[in-house]
Amino acid sequence: MKLGLFAVNYSTCGDPASSVRVVQAAEAAGFESVWTGEHIVLPDPAPPSFPLAPQTPLLDTVVALTWIAAHTKCLRIASGIIVLPLRNPVLLAKELASLDIVPEVALLLV
Repeated sequence: MKLGLFAVNYSTCGDPASSVRVVQAAEAAGFESVWTGEHIVLPDPAPPSFPLAPQTPLLDTVVALTWIAAHTKCLRIASGIIVLPLRNPVLLAKELASLDIVPEVALLLV
């Protein structure tokens, strides 16, 4: 069975140093992947059923995935949520395609 860890870009993991510690611990524990989610903004005031407080730290999903990729060796990385209507699809495709290549190149340089 393959296990993944979600939410590695917000709340506690909204702090870059904390996110590195969490994903490295996940990697050491045998997780197969880590996942980000995306909210462009958080509602303030938050609706009663909304799970995140308006002050919740939240890193951009592509930036967070890049940061995580730079600090792990074998974890697969992905985003479970990207709000595509708020992004330029061509630029997002370029960012994600670049992210797909950068960790492989970094491993070759080590």
